Amino acid sequence: MAKSSKVLIAAGTIGTAAAVGFLMQIGRDAPAPQAAFAVSEFAAGDIDTAPLARTVEVADELPVSDITLTSSDRDPEPSRPVALPPVSPKLATMSEALPDTLPNAPRVDEACPITMTATPTIAALVDLSFSSKCDPYTRVTFHHAGISFTELTDSMGQIELTVPALAETARFTAEIAAGGAAVAITTVDSLIFYDRAVVFGQGTRGVALHALEFGAGFDDEGHVSADAPRDPVVASRGEGGFLMVLGDPTLSEGRFAQVYTFPSGMAKTGGDIDLFVEVEVLDGTCGRDLTAQTVQVNGGVRRPVQDIQIAMPDCDAVGDYLVLKTPLDDLTIAMK
Repeated sequence: MAKSSKVLIAAGTIGTAAAVGFLMQIGRDAPAPQAAFAVSEFAAGDIDTAPLARTVEVADELPVSDITLTSSDRDPEPSRPVALPPVSPKLATMSEALPDTLPNAPRVDEACPITMTATPTIAALVDLSFSSKCDPYTRVTFHHAGISFTELTDSMGQIELTVPALAETARFTAEIAAGGAAVAITTVDSLIFYDRAVVFGQGTRGVALHALEFGAGFDDEGHVSADAPRDPVVASRGEGGFLMVLGDPTLSEGRFAQVYTFPSGMAKTGGDIDLFVEVEVLDGTCGRDLTAQTVQVNGGVRRPVQDIQIAMPDCDAVGDYLVLKTPLDDLTIAMK
């Protein structure tokens, strides 16, 4: 095995996955303000004691005569109220129309739609086109047939990527971290011609999927990995397998997936393909347990997801590798 560091063989632990208000403070009552008055002293002789009113002489009373008292006739029945004609209220109008949106208004779905399309392509792959123009540089987690991986939108809030289908009726869901989602469904009829093996997890660095085709050794032509992934066109011609890495490795605690594909239904070469998971011992993973998952699709049929629990060596083994053989079943290919 052409690796400079030591390789450890581990089996791992595998199990079947289960499925506007306001605040007003009132202080204590302050003492009432005291008005200031200027007081002057007066002598008694300074005050005018003249009477305030003059005496008015009243003439003798005048005789009253020839007065006739009158009274109005009483209405035998009070008058009823008279109904007024109806009046239509006049509505006030404004000279200018109000703006459609207020400044600093929150985002609304109508203004910021989240969309995604799915288009089948060669080698049972699906081209996904995701758009959310109000979410540039935002984490988006994609889900498909039990696996998930995390990507980052560009400056326009878009993501363009190609994903291996794991089901003939392929349903994809994209979820934005801040909320909101989009769903796209397509049919992938060619999936029955391909076998697939997947390893996936969250925030697990150093986990890698490898395939050794038809007796190949490490770094040989038939060794397929993230370092030598091959082009999907090779598989579409029945000449060999390829591997795709899903998920942005720069995202902290992001989800990832690695998918190996071989065209079993139209292979030009027969033989065995060895599949295994390799785990590098890193400073951030040594001395603790790691978890990951695997799943395989054969002839269009998806098998149950399996959990892997990996007891990592102590940190003096940093730089070494664990090779897990049991999580995946090797492939036996018949030449077509």
